Parts: sequence; structure tokens; C-alpha cells
Amino acid sequence: MAAGILILALSGPRLIGAINATAGEPAIEKLRRGEQIGDPAIDRARKAFLTAEKSIPRDYRSPRDLALIELVAATSAPIGSDMRKQAVESSIAAGRRSLANNPAQPYVWLRLAQAELMHEGIGVRAAFAFAMSLETGPQVIDLMQPRVVLGLILWPVLDDRQQERVLAQIKGLARYNARLLAETVLNRPALPLVRRALADEPELMKAFLSVYLRRRTPGYRPPL
Repeated sequence: MAAGILILALSGPRLIGAINATAGEPAIEKLRRGEQIGDPAIDRARKAFLTAEKSIPRDYRSPRDLALIELVAATSAPIGSDMRKQAVESSIAAGRRSLANNPAQPYVWLRLAQAELMHEGIGVRAAFAFAMSLETGPQVIDLMQPRVVLGLILWPVLDDRQQERVLAQIKGLARYNARLLAETVLNRPALPLVRRALADEPELMKAFLSVYLRRRTPGYRPPL
């Protein structure tokens, strides 16, 4: 009985933290499905994850999810507003806390890079977080598209090794879905980099251009 009481006492904070975190899960699940969430859901999730993190300070999951919620809040707030600035700063702080407890999180590193880009613009902080996302999970298919976007933005401040990794992400996205790559770079000055990434993949380049040129030039029909 005494052992049971001891186990219950030791698990108490973790149990409370799990219960609190559960209150924010519906918002996270909607985001995973690509659905939008409103301000009330953001506020509920924010409070739930903050409370859960206080219950289990060494757990990486609550600050991880809080960083995502704050990033969503920042993107939905008016540009230049105090609300946007506060949400971005909160996302950065929560992301860093999560990574301090578990640095092997490519998704969190990428979100941190996005938040740093929103906070300070193109610079070393965003580039470092982006590079760490590539380092901790270079083959994650779900991250290829946002990495291509962010890599193109950060390209001027990336070193040679990081630039090669961005080209590898472009090639990987082309192999996964050439149409998706075309849609991703359609309104960005990225064609030279795509040509460079697919220089040894003529069939992939052809599949990419089939979509890219048709979308860029209405009425265009590729030659037979």
C-alpha cells in the first residue's frame, strides 16, 4: 500500500500535466488535419499547454505544442501589431524550451526558423534553426515543401553545405510530387535553383516544367 501511495505521489505531477495538455489536443489535431482554428481555441490551447508545462517542466511536448499554437496565433494576427510580436516571441521561447529538453525535433526546429524569420527577418538565427531541422531529420517527407520555401528565402545567408541540402530538398520534393514542387515555387524566382537541383534528372525536370510552364503561361501546351 505504501509503495502504491509512493508511486501515485510520484506520478501526480505527470498525470496532472497530461490532463492539462489534453485540453489543448483538439486544437493540435485540427492543425494536423490542415484545418483552421479561431482565437477561442488558440486561447484554450495556450492556457492548457502553459499549465501542463508548469506541471512537468522537463517534458518537451507541452512547450512543443505551445510553440505551434503561438506561431499560428502570430500568423493570424495583423502584421506589425503588438499581438503578433508577442505571439512570435512566445513561440520562439516555447520552441527553445522544448528543444532544450529534446533537441532531436526537426519539426520544432523548422517552426523555430519560421518564427525567427518573422521576428528578425533573414538572418543567422533563422538560418541556424533551419540548418538544425535539416540536420535532425533530412528525409522527412512532410517537411520538404516548407523547407523548400524557407530555404529559398534564407538562401543568401546559407553556407555551401546548407545550400546543397536545400537543393536536395528540391530534388526530393520533385521525386515525391513534381506537381507540388511546381506549385511551391510558382511565384518565387526559383527556376535556376530547380534546374540546378534537377540537372541530372531530365525526366523529373520535364515533369516539373510541364506543370510550371502551364501555370505560368495560361494556354501554354508543352511540345510533344
